Amino acid sequence: MTFNGDKFQLLRSGTNHEILNNTYLVTSDNQTIDTSPHAKCLWVYLSDDGTFKHHIEQTIKKARRIAGWILRTFYSREKDCMLTLWRALVQPVLDYCSQLWSPHMAMDIQALESVQRAYTRQVKAMKELSYWERLKRLGLYSQQRRRERYIITYTWKALEKLVPSPSNINEVEPQFNQRTGRKCVRKISPSQAPARIKTLLSSSLPYNGPRIFNCLPRRIRDLTGCSVDSFKTQLDSVLRTVPDEPPVPGYTSLCRAVTKNSLPDQVDLQRRDTGLGRSVGTPLL
Repeated sequence: MTFNGDKFQLLRSGTNHEILNNTYLVTSDNQTIDTSPHAKCLWVYLSDDGTFKHHIEQTIKKARRIAGWILRTFYSREKDCMLTLWRALVQPVLDYCSQLWSPHMAMDIQALESVQRAYTRQVKAMKELSYWERLKRLGLYSQQRRRERYIITYTWKALEKLVPSPSNINEVEPQFNQRTGRKCVRKISPSQAPARIKTLLSSSLPYNGPRIFNCLPRRIRDLTGCSVDSFKTQLDSVLRTVPDEPPVPGYTSLCRAVTKNSLPDQVDLQRRDTGLGRSVGTPLL
């Protein structure tokens, strides 16, 4: 059996351009494996710049192709039919390994959200409603909330030793406190690293997972020894109480300064509104 170099890809990463441009990988049959800026590993694209931007773009394209095929093939626009097709064909594409490549840039978050935004507009009697109102009536999470839910679940599994730690260098470790309960130890970015590296690290699973996990109520963080399905059920009961809609900016700088829809920001805003005696959501004029 001969070695086929066309089936392999060489991915180089680093800042030493002399080594990157002048080194080659040659097989025993004198076949040169070409360098590629992106390489697929277990259906996830890895890029030479350390980001997952290319994978996010390919994921959006694939999800849009499937959503377009559904709308062209099936005539019915009833709620049950559309949701069944969405959950069976499109949502798994957007969810696959999302705890690894979950984006931190607003443009990537909005691009992923646009797939669900366009699809839900085609559901019967939903076209005239806003996107966030459609999600409430259809019983769906936003794509950002779904990715955070996967991150929380994986972090809990790592604390329970059900899955390997997301990094051999930075293992997920629990921290117990009598007053606050169990929390996940948050890693500190290396102080001497460049700003770009710090940004990539802060948005990675070993750093971002503990941040999202620690914002949950104590009764969820202290769950141990239960099944994964039981944990997800308890987690969903809490997520339903947290608004899944960006807050309205411009109403008092103290409680309406946050315009993001991430779970930690929404929980922090909810706590501040509770302390000020205000309700969560859009204020009444």
